[in-house]
Amino acid sequence: MTKRIFDIITFPFYLIFMTVSFPFKVLKIIMDDRKEKKSTNSKTNFKSSSDTELLQAGELLFQKEDSEFKIFYNSFLTDKKNFLFENQDLLEKYENFELDKLKAIEVIYIFGDNNQKAWMTDWKGEENEGEIENFLENKLQMKTDWPNVNKLRKGANKENDGEFIVDLLKSIDQDLKPIGKKLIFFDLGWDAYVYTAIERSSQKTLTDKFGTLFHGTEKLIK
Repeated sequence: MTKRIFDIITFPFYLIFMTVSFPFKVLKIIMDDRKEKKSTNSKTNFKSSSDTELLQAGELLFQKEDSEFKIFYNSFLTDKKNFLFENQDLLEKYENFELDKLKAIEVIYIFGDNNQKAWMTDWKGEENEGEIENFLENKLQMKTDWPNVNKLRKGANKENDGEFIVDLLKSIDQDLKPIGKKLIFFDLGWDAYVYTAIERSSQKTLTDKFGTLFHGTEKLIK
C-alpha cells in the first residue's frame, strides 16, 4: 500500500522527467547516427579518392594509350559490376585475381598487360635470354646499345639465378638512363617482377605519390 502511494505521488515528477529528457534522447540518437554515417562516408570517400587518384598513375604509365586507359579505368571506378560484366572475356585470363575484390592497381596492371605495355619476369630469372630487352625495344620502342647489360651477360655464370635477375634489371635501368627512361615496378605481392619503362620524370612522380604501389630498381634486393 505504501509503495502504491509512493508511485502515485512520484508519477507526476517521473512524467515531467520523461517529457523533458525525451527530446534530448532523440537528439542524441540523431547525432550518433549522423556521426556514424559521416565516419562511414569518410572511409568510403577516402577509398574512392585513392582509387580516383590512381587514374593519374595509369596516365603516366600509358601515355600513348591515355584515352583508352581512361575509358577502361573509369568504367571500373563508376560501376564495378558492369565493368566485370563488360570485360568478362578479358578477365578470364587473370585467374590469379579475385574479381569480386579487384583492386585498382590490379586493373591498371591488367590494362598494361593486355596492351603489351607491361612485362613479368619470375624472381628466378628470364624464361628466354634477352626477353626483357626485346620487350623494351619491340613493345615500348626504346632503343639503346645495352652496354651494361651485354657486359653483365658475358660475365654471368648462372643467368637463371635470383641474384642475376636483380643485377640484370639494374643494368637495364642504367642503359635506359641516356635515353631518359627508367624501369617502374608494380607492387602486386607476387613472386615475380612486374614492370614497364617510362620517362624518368614520370617515374619519380609515381614513386613520390604512389610509393606503396610502385617502385624503381633501387628497392630490388638480392
